[in-house]
Amino acid sequence: MMPVVRIADETWARLQQHARPFEDTPDDVIRKALDALEGSLPVKKAAQPQVPPKAKRKATDKLPQKDFRQPLMRVLLGLGGTAQASDIREVLEPAVKPLLRAGDMDPVSTGDPRWWNAVCWERSELVKEGLFRADSPRGVWELSDAGLKAAKAIK
Repeated sequence: MMPVVRIADETWARLQQHARPFEDTPDDVIRKALDALEGSLPVKKAAQPQVPPKAKRKATDKLPQKDFRQPLMRVLLGLGGTAQASDIREVLEPAVKPLLRAGDMDPVSTGDPRWWNAVCWERSELVKEGLFRADSPRGVWELSDAGLKAAKAIK
């Protein structure tokens, strides 16, 4: 079981600025930050635990993050344009299941499957683009007026 770490929205936004879209998880960005911090400190590093490297998968073993955009927008529109993230996940999972690849079911550091992590990052992109509201309560995903129009245009 992985520990759950809660961070401020501002910190989350900063993490996203340093992530490679479609590739990095929050854990990847935190590891890079820690590597940079440890590399800049004159303090002698403690011995690192031996962790076996993860098996490398090809990028084709997981659905690209952008491929979750339309199903996500359709599902949220079907839920009235606003819903709890947990409710969206419950409805979205069977909708995207036929599209998922082997790597999409691998767990990320939070314990969630990689496909849901990709959906969360895509939601962040939709907020940046103004298609999802940035001022929704925590845990609530909501289409903006522009997002409603875009979602209705998806076939």
